[in-house]
Amino acid sequence: MTDFPPPSDHNGPHGDVRGCIDLHMHSTCSDGERPPEFLVEWAASLGLKAIALTDHDTTKGLQRAIARGNELGVEVIPGVEISVKLSGGTFHLLAYYYDLNDAGFEGRLREIAEKRETRNRAICASLASHGMPIDYEEVLAQAGEAVVGRPHIAAVMERKGYVASRQEAFDKWIANDGPCYFEKDTFGPEEALKFVREHKAVPVIAHPIWLDRGGLDKTEEYLKQLKEWGLLGLEAIYPDHDAVWTEGLQEVAQRLGLIVTGGSDYHGGKTKPHTTLGHGEGGGFRVPPGVLSELQRVRNEVQASA
Repeated sequence: MTDFPPPSDHNGPHGDVRGCIDLHMHSTCSDGERPPEFLVEWAASLGLKAIALTDHDTTKGLQRAIARGNELGVEVIPGVEISVKLSGGTFHLLAYYYDLNDAGFEGRLREIAEKRETRNRAICASLASHGMPIDYEEVLAQAGEAVVGRPHIAAVMERKGYVASRQEAFDKWIANDGPCYFEKDTFGPEEALKFVREHKAVPVIAHPIWLDRGGLDKTEEYLKQLKEWGLLGLEAIYPDHDAVWTEGLQEVAQRLGLIVTGGSDYHGGKTKPHTTLGHGEGGGFRVPPGVLSELQRVRNEVQASA
């Protein structure tokens, strides 16, 4: 029997999410701690109606997740979380319902992933200059099948005793404002939205609170610009959003004509210890099934107009 994480690992009991959905999670194919099949099996055990696997800049785990979902009766929605340039760092764009047979979509993501290596090696070189040498082979081994990213570097830093935790690695060294941070060579905002729409997928801004535009009003201004470039939805239902942001973003979505989506952004106990599949911290987070109906409606419109 699959050993699912017990409630005590996630700072509170699992609430009842039967019939709900979760449109944002990560597997070992990017920076998650669990394989795609595990996430589907866990979703089935929780009674989730549908999930979306949204690994960073890769669709590698989708076929595996879909195959397991077909066996267990869990709908697995094609998804990916794309890194997009933002002044001082990046933001994340979720793309849903892309064509799994679209070689051009996957090929462009592979190009982005390959550019990550130059950036990751630069981070390692900078860490070495600060007295924390890391052999890049160690990072590759840590990543395994996944696209290499900062969480893998942080894990090696923790293992070698340079920091007490992965969070400390980010906080002190490799966060966007850290001394060893280097920006990704990836899409610009307009380019990213055009790319997703050209490939008949639905673009949704992930965790809008992380845009750090200076409050809801400034965030709405930026979302309005993204809407003009092709944005179709925003992830208003998210564990890091308090009631003010959740309600405020839903109002913004209504004003701008965007759909609302939601997801746990589950990575695993080491990366996000207080978030579990289908839930937020303490079980106080749910994404109702009606969200999926709206996403499907927009998908149909996008594909009909392409």
